[in-house]
Amino acid sequence: MSDPLQVLIVDDERLARNAVRSALDAVAGAVVTGEAGSVDAAAEQIRAEAPDVVLLDVQMRGETGFDLLDRIDTSVQVIFVTAHDEHAVRAFEVNALDYLLKPIDPDRLAEALQRARQAETALPKHEEADPEAFRYDDVFFYEEGRRPRFIRIRQIVCIEAAGNYTELHVADGTTALTATTLSAWTDRLPDTHFARIHRSTIVNVERVTDVERNAGRTYTVHVDGRDEPLSMSRRRARALKDRHT
Repeated sequence: MSDPLQVLIVDDERLARNAVRSALDAVAGAVVTGEAGSVDAAAEQIRAEAPDVVLLDVQMRGETGFDLLDRIDTSVQVIFVTAHDEHAVRAFEVNALDYLLKPIDPDRLAEALQRARQAETALPKHEEADPEAFRYDDVFFYEEGRRPRFIRIRQIVCIEAAGNYTELHVADGTTALTATTLSAWTDRLPDTHFARIHRSTIVNVERVTDVERNAGRTYTVHVDGRDEPLSMSRRRARALKDRHT
């Protein structure tokens, strides 16, 4: 079994640090190696202990979590833990691994730490896959006017062409209109989980609940959380069958 992730908790409130520690108690494969209540203390511990992951609050008295990142030159994975969602854009800009809102959902924390472990065990840089390609557990940053958000790739149910745009249908019932073409999505999404079932539709095969065969050997595809079924052409159905045989 691999070594547990070494985690440093950074928050200026003791009760908040206790809450993060309690959430970590429910997550296997991670151990708290220290706590810090200020940027100075956190920077010192990071230099001395070199933790794998820092669970970092954004707003602290007289300073921010971003101030800490400006102070350290050690490579460390950062997961922001905050009560404020308005800092998501900047978190993305500094390559944060994830952005969790308080109170912490232990399942979301476990998911974020799993991504941290995958990054720790990734192949060396010269052996990595195309950086433009998404993995199933990756996060896509979507800037929606003044309400930017992160969308996890695995939460995408299907993608449909919409004129010169594409519309993502997400498992929580929301949609996102992007300027990325359907062909570009096809190239970037993991083909073990996503399939192009029509010239205008990509579907997450994990989200398919039923497939019906129609007259003329076309197909109707039903997916999670969507009342209106999708169409699959005969050629796409044959290609999908060949891919999985």
